[in-house]
Amino acid sequence: MARVNLERRAAIGEAKRARTRAAILEAARACYAAPEPVSATVDAVTQAAGVAKGTFYLHFRDLPALEAELGETLIAELSERLEPARLAVVNPLTRMATAVTILLRDLAAAPAQARLAARAAVMLPDVAKAVQARLRGDLADAQAAGLLAVGSVDLAVRIVVALVEQASSLFSTSRIDATAIPDIVRAVLRAMGCPPGDAANRTNEAALNADAFAQRTSAVTGVVS
Repeated sequence: MARVNLERRAAIGEAKRARTRAAILEAARACYAAPEPVSATVDAVTQAAGVAKGTFYLHFRDLPALEAELGETLIAELSERLEPARLAVVNPLTRMATAVTILLRDLAAAPAQARLAARAAVMLPDVAKAVQARLRGDLADAQAAGLLAVGSVDLAVRIVVALVEQASSLFSTSRIDATAIPDIVRAVLRAMGCPPGDAANRTNEAALNADAFAQRTSAVTGVVS
């Protein structure tokens, strides 16, 4: 009996630690996603999480350790959301346009998420590196296929990231909405050197791909629930 009680206590303690750690991570996320920029300090995070500073240091060595774990979480979320749709598209420029379309739709639907994405790209280097790595792969494939007019893949990556970051910032303050997404995607493709008609066609195809992916995701969610 005593052993059962000890095991139960250990399980309860572990569950409580997991909830506290999750609350700290969620508080950090909230600091980055706040309408007014909030400095993500240990004080700000612990206040938002409703925990003491000592509790914070039981879970994280320091603020960079927390930011690293938050970055890993955001990268995993992005991969889960974008990779299945990306990998279903053969043409590298249309693949990139499809991922950008899905990402922009998500950001337009959730201004807080847009704020988080925009700030994470600047303040959490691992997130920016992960996004750029996938983007670089698509653009390198496009260059190899003779589809990229920009001479440097690195320059092309910077252009796409700058346009998406600007859109994220505008979504986060509700200065634009989802109706602007086709224009943004076309602008990205035109910046890569696509002629106007080709950019328009790829934008339309990316939108159809995003619609199909959303329908498949909804169907799977409906079956699971």
